[in-house]
Amino acid sequence: MGSHSMGPGTVLGGRYRLDDLLTDHDGARFWRATDLVLARSVAVHAVPSDDERADDVLEAARESATVTDPHFLRVLDCDDDGELTWVINEWGSGLSLDLMLQRGTLPPSRAAWLAREVAEAIAAAHAEGVHHGRLNPESVLVTDSGAVKVIGFVTQQAFEGPSAGPTPYGRLDPREADVIDLAGILYAALTGKWAGVSASAVPPAPRDGGRPLRPRQVRAGIPRILDQICDRVLTKEASQHSLPIETAHEVAAALTDFVGDPTSAAPFDVPSMYAEPTVALPPRASGPPPGPNEDDPEATRLAAAPVPPAAGPESTQQLSPTESLGEVAPAGGATRSAPDPGPPPFEQPPERPLFAEHQRRVPKDAPVLPPYPSEPRQSSATGATAGTGTGAATSAGTGSGLHYWPFEEGPEDTGSFTGKEGRGWLRLAAVIAIVIALLVAMFLAFNYGRGDGEREPRTEPQRTSPSPTVGERLQIVGAQDFDPEGSPSTENPDEVPLAIDGNPNTGWQTLTYEGNPELGGLKSGVGLMIDLGADRDVGSVEISLAGAPTQLELYATDTGVSEPPADLGDLRQVTNSTKADENVTLRPNGELRTRFLVIWMTRLPAVSGGYRGEITEVTVHS
Repeated sequence: MGSHSMGPGTVLGGRYRLDDLLTDHDGARFWRATDLVLARSVAVHAVPSDDERADDVLEAARESATVTDPHFLRVLDCDDDGELTWVINEWGSGLSLDLMLQRGTLPPSRAAWLAREVAEAIAAAHAEGVHHGRLNPESVLVTDSGAVKVIGFVTQQAFEGPSAGPTPYGRLDPREADVIDLAGILYAALTGKWAGVSASAVPPAPRDGGRPLRPRQVRAGIPRILDQICDRVLTKEASQHSLPIETAHEVAAALTDFVGDPTSAAPFDVPSMYAEPTVALPPRASGPPPGPNEDDPEATRLAAAPVPPAAGPESTQQLSPTESLGEVAPAGGATRSAPDPGPPPFEQPPERPLFAEHQRRVPKDAPVLPPYPSEPRQSSATGATAGTGTGAATSAGTGSGLHYWPFEEGPEDTGSFTGKEGRGWLRLAAVIAIVIALLVAMFLAFNYGRGDGEREPRTEPQRTSPSPTVGERLQIVGAQDFDPEGSPSTENPDEVPLAIDGNPNTGWQTLTYEGNPELGGLKSGVGLMIDLGADRDVGSVEISLAGAPTQLELYATDTGVSEPPADLGDLRQVTNSTKADENVTLRPNGELRTRFLVIWMTRLPAVSGGYRGEITEVTVHS
C-alpha cells in the first residue's frame, strides 16, 4: 500500500479505519480514525516508510509508552508495513489552548490550574528521563469533561524534525526547552501571547532586548505571583530578588502554592474555563446562613455564596422514604424518635436595682447594733427608746441625736436611710488635712526668714524631651499599588500618582470592602509601594490619610534589591502595627537603608457602603 493510496476508508493493520484527515505537515499526516475491534475513535499519525523520519517516529512511540501519566494521550499501537509508518494514540475530545485563546484569555486561577496540570505531567516525564520536545498551546487539550491532556508527547518532535537551532534564550537542552515552554503555556493563557521556544500559531510575545516583556506589562490585572513565576523562568538572570525556576517540578510547586486545592479550581467543561472558579455551600436544613467570621477570610468568602432554601411544606423537592431534611432514618425502615428538646430555659432572676433606693440592705437576721456610745441608753421595758414603729427601730439601730462635729449636727432621726451616715468622718479628715497644711507652710516660712534674704530661691530647670529631628526629604521617583493577594491584583492604579503629587486634597483610594474593616476578610492587607530610585537611608515616612482609624504597617526591601517586590514575602516589616488617625509618622525600629517601601493597610476606616482606605500624601525623610 503506497502513501498515495492513503485516504478515508483505508484500514491500517487490518484494524484502524481512517476517517478524517486533520493536518498534513510535510508529508506527515494526522487522521481521526476508528478502532474496528473496540469501536472507538483513535488518533493516527503516519509518514511514508521511506521518509527519513520513519525510524525516529517508531523510536519516539516506544519511548512515549514508557511514561504512564494520565495527562498524556497514550500510545496504543505503532507499526511499519513497508509502505507506511504509523502511530496510534488515544483520541481526546475537547479544545486545544490555541483555539481557546482565539475566544479570549483565561482567568488567572484557571490559567494557573491549566499550567499546573501540564507541569505535573512534564515533571513525571522528566523523572523518567523523557522529554516532550514540542510543548506549545496546540499540544495542550482541555477535554469535554474538564480534564487536561497533553498531545504529541515525544512523537510530535519526531514528526516535525529537529529544531531550527539557537533560540532567543540561547542553546537549550531538551529539558530546559520543556521548562521554557511550560512558562510559555502559563504566559499564553494569561496574555494570549506565546513566549516559548517551540513553534506555535499563537501570536508571539512582545520582547525587549530579546526577552519577552513580563505578563503584567502585556496585560493589566495579572496577579503578581503568576507574573513572578513567568519572570523567574523566562528572565531568570534578572530575578535578583528571588531564585530562578529551572525544573518542571519547581514550576508545578509554585503554581500549586497559588492554586491551593486543584480540585476546587478544576473546570466542569471547556466553557467553564473562561470563568473564575466558584465555591457553593451545601443546602441547609433551616434557618438563615451564618454571618461572616471576621477572623476567617474563607468563611467570609463562602458566606457570600447563595444558599438553596430548605424544603418546607410547600416545597416541590422530593425526598426518599428514608430521608428527611437534615436527618437520615436508620437502616431497616425504623424511624428515629423526635430529638430531645434539651433542658428547659433558664428562669430570669428577679430584677435588682443597680443602686440603693432608700432602705439599707441589712440581712434579716443581722444583730442590732447598740446606740452610739456618746448617747445615754434610755431605760424602758423593751430596751428601746420611747416611740413606736419606725422611730423605735432606728433608735436601737443607729442612736438618735448623733452630731456631725465639728461643723453641724446630723440630720434628725427620720427612721429611714438618708445616705449621709459617715460624712462626719470625712469632714474630720478634711479639717486635719487643713491643719497639717498650715503647719507645713509655717515651717517653710520660718526657715526662709532665717536666711540673709539675698539668695534667690533655687528652681529646677524645666526639662523637656527633645523633639525628633526630621532629616532631608528624599525624592520619590515612582509609586504603584501593591496588592499581591488580590485577583486581579490591582486597586485603582490610575490614582496612585495623586498620593505623591504634593496636593493633600487628592489621593489614592483602595476598593470599598463589605462585611468588616479588615478588608472584608478577603485578604490580609493592601498597600502602596514607594520607589526611592536607589538605596537610601530612611528615617521617617509621613503619611496623610482620609478617614480614621487606619491600621498601618511599614515594610521595606533589603539593601541591594533593584526589582520591585512581587509579594509580601519579598519584604520585611520595619515598624510595629499602628492605629493611625488622619496624619501619622512611621519611623523604622532600627537603621534602614532601602529602595522600596510599602505602606501596608490591614484595617480600613468606615465609609458609606463599607470600608475604604485613602492615602492623600506621602513624604519620606532620611
